[in-house]
This record gives sequence, C-alpha cells and structure tokens, in this order.
Amino acid sequence: MNVAEHLVARLVDEGVDVVFTVPGEQLDPVFKALADTGIRVVHARHEQAAAFMAYGYARSSRRVGVYTVISGPGVLNSTTGLATAYAGDARVLCVTAQIATPLLDRGLGIPHEIPDQLGVLQSLTGWAARVEKPGGATSALDEAFHRLRHHRPRPVALEIPTDVLAAEVVSPDPWVAPPAPRPPGPHAIEAARAALASARAPIVFVGSGARGASAEIAALAESLKAPVTTELGGRGIVSDEHELSVSLPVAHRLWPHADVVLAVGTRLLRPQVEWGVDGLRIIRVDLDEEEIHRVSSPEVSLVGDAAEVVRALLDGLEPVDEREEWLAMAADARRGVDVEIARLTPQVDFVGAMRSALPEDGFFVDEMTQVGYVARVAFPVLRPSTYVLPTYVGALGFGFATSLGVKIAHPERAVLSISGDGGFLFTAAELATAVQHGIGVVAVVFNDGSFSNVKRSQLKFLDSTIATELHNPDFVGFAEAFGAVGVRADGPEQLKTEIERAFARPRTPTVIEVPVGDMPNPWPLIRLPRVR
Repeated sequence: MNVAEHLVARLVDEGVDVVFTVPGEQLDPVFKALADTGIRVVHARHEQAAAFMAYGYARSSRRVGVYTVISGPGVLNSTTGLATAYAGDARVLCVTAQIATPLLDRGLGIPHEIPDQLGVLQSLTGWAARVEKPGGATSALDEAFHRLRHHRPRPVALEIPTDVLAAEVVSPDPWVAPPAPRPPGPHAIEAARAALASARAPIVFVGSGARGASAEIAALAESLKAPVTTELGGRGIVSDEHELSVSLPVAHRLWPHADVVLAVGTRLLRPQVEWGVDGLRIIRVDLDEEEIHRVSSPEVSLVGDAAEVVRALLDGLEPVDEREEWLAMAADARRGVDVEIARLTPQVDFVGAMRSALPEDGFFVDEMTQVGYVARVAFPVLRPSTYVLPTYVGALGFGFATSLGVKIAHPERAVLSISGDGGFLFTAAELATAVQHGIGVVAVVFNDGSFSNVKRSQLKFLDSTIATELHNPDFVGFAEAFGAVGVRADGPEQLKTEIERAFARPRTPTVIEVPVGDMPNPWPLIRLPRVR
C-alpha cells in the first residue's frame, strides 16, 4: 500500500463520503486510490469553490469536509475558503500535493512551487504538517483526525510531496494522543451556578461553539427565565420562535440593564469590543481556553464541551419562579426593534418571502449583500446549523459555492443561497459543477447593477463613486446556458412562488434573478454602539 492508498483508506475508515477537488497531475496517485472506494469525487471549476464546498459540507453537518488541491496556485486559490473555515470553526481537512522532496525549499522555479507553502497553510488552520517520508503518513493522519474530532473545530491541512504519495508505507512512525483535558472542577461550576442564581437581569449569549448544546441551553434559559441571544454563527441553537429568544439588536437594548451574562461557545466579540462590559459579571464556557481570555478575563471561566458544562450548571440550579419585570423589558425592546426592522423595505419583505418558502429544516446560505445584511436580524432561524454564514472573513462569492457543499451534505433537504449580482459572479462558474453533479440548490441573485454597499460608503465619504457600477449578463440566460433553470422574480410574492417551484426540482439547480434598486441602510441595526 502506498501513501496515497493509505490516505484514502483512512478517509474511508473515518466515514468520509465525499472529496471536493480540482484535479492535477500531482494528485494522480490519490485519484487512482479513490477509484472504487465509494467516496464521491466532486470536481469544482476553481479551488476557491472546492474549499467553500468543503466548508459548507462541514459547517452544516458537523462532519469532516475534505478537499484536495495541487501545490502552488491550487493552495493559494483555496485560501479564502480555508480562512472562512478557520473563522467558522468548521472541521475541514485540506490535503495538498507538493513538489518532489529532493526539490523542496530550494527556490528552483519548479512548476507549482511557491515559497513556504506549509507556512501559508499553518497561518490559516488550527494545525498543518508536511508528510516528509512514507512512514510519517500514519502519524500525521492520526494527529489530523484527532484534532478534527477532539480539539476546537478548525481546519487542518496535510502537505504531501508527489514522491511520498507514490511511495510504499513502511515502518509507520507512532503517534500518541495527548490526554483528554479535565472537565471544569466543582468549585468553578459552583461559582458559576451561584452567580446565575443571584442574577437579577441575566442574559444567555450563545455562539457556534454551542451547536451541540441546543437542548441544554434552552433548558437553562427556561430555568433562569433569561433572554437568549446568539452571535450569527449560533443562530438557531435556540429557535427564534422560542419565547426567550431575542435578536442581537434587542440584546443590545437590554445590555445596559443586565447584571450577569452566561456566554457559551462564543467569542463574545461585540459585547467586549463594541458594546462594553463595565460592571457585568461574565461567565464564559468554551472548548478553547485561549478564546475565553483573548479580550478580557471573565469572572468565571469553564473550559469544556458546551453541552457537558451546561448540564453540570443545570444540575442543582434552582428554577426561577418569575422574572416579570426583566422579561417585560425584553418584550418592549423586541417590539421597538421590530418597528425599526419593518422600515427596511424591500429587504425585509424579501426576507419574509424566503422564510415562508423555505421549510423549517431547510438551509439558508447567506452572503455579503443588502438582503443578507437584513437577514442577520430579520430572518427567523429555527434549527441549529441551518443558517450558514460567511463568518467575519466576509468573502464575496461565498454564498453560491458554499451552498453546493451544504446540499451534498443534505441531499434530501432544501438549500437556498442568496447573493448580490457582484458576489454571485465570483463563483458563478460553479453552475457547471452544480449541473454536472446534479446539485439542486436554489440561488437567488439580487441584481442592482452595483457593489451597493461600497457605493453607499463612497457616497457618504467621497460624495461620488469609483469602481462600483457593474456590467452584468442576463442572469436567466446565463443560468440556462449551463443547463440550469433560470427565472426572474419581480417582487417578494413572485420570489416566494419561484423558490417553491425550484424546491420541487431537487436535482436541478435554479437561479432566480431579482431586479432591485436602492435600498435603505441596514447597518444602524448591525453595528451597535457602546452602551456601558
């Protein structure tokens, strides 16, 4: 068995069922090994899209998303998707080829050579390593999958030179997993429980690190009678239809009056950096101790799995009988924010139409576009992991390519992506991938002929615009040229109808162009000022 065969056999053992890729000669041993394994190979038209697909697969399913690319341009093209996976705490494995070992790090100008490729990968992953000899393949794979399964979810990368891929595996180097971290001690749990029990106006703040603790967090919030808010990555962990769920703008209005905050699986970035935390008692729960103390240290830190720690907090926590005044304040804040959101037309009308057309368990893949910004505060998310976002990396072109990976992970469930006309064309060539592989996503393209967010900013600061107007194709004809379905929707009601029709074609990708004009500015509800 050579290293490529060993790698693929390990993927099979780990339950990997799909590999995203753009093929190249360096990867020939890997593709030979993939034949007849049952692993599906989905080849994209650009490595950036392959990495986004792996992210969408992993982020929506909490399984490992795998992509493989050649060295040099293949790696560099994929780095936006890799950075997004890092920011989005996604279990992505990047396997990249490398030039032959005798030629490495000599700067000879070998095809597909770049300086310090491993350093590039290490800067964008939780861990990356080069397999320098055949015997190192086993230990490298052992460590890679241990990190993917047991560490904070983040991408990892393996770089394997072409001669190593083709070499026979002999005398594998051993690797011993480090001991599992100890759970929080009883004193820390009791201190957190006491702080929560004494709270007058508590808030539960949740992020993507709590996606496996949905039931526990809902039970804790109900026991405390505490409003629950989520960072974008945590949306749906507690359904937006839950009576205690509040959006970030609502939480911001409550923030000056809160006294105790339980933050679970979240960077807690906005409150700590933007809203202010003076006078707040903060309890942090996170798998990553470094994250807990990155900005400031909380009153109580609990390092561990979110579900396990929250269950420990619930054990022995006396339920609160009533918290009428605090919940009434939350209800008032919710009504006030709803009034402001209602003014963001037509975005909020499109958001409502999409939510109405999307099944409760369907996936909404966001993008950096005007309707998407409003969706952050106005699109009800009902289940964990069903709102897939571009993270703080904020890459244009994220939405459509990522949605293909989401659909492959969940072929029986509806997947809706949104883009602006600018962002869609970043990865629109993946319509060829969607048609070829029968990936029936529904892509909504809001077309206003500009980079509208940049245009708004330039009009404010420059009193003119530069490089913001766009020349676009006929998106309906564009989709049809690839063999996809292309339709145009004029207004929210027609959009709802066309989305429902598209979901009835589960293996046929559909592009819905929605012509729009200037839209009101949503940012005052997103970038919220310091309040304490």
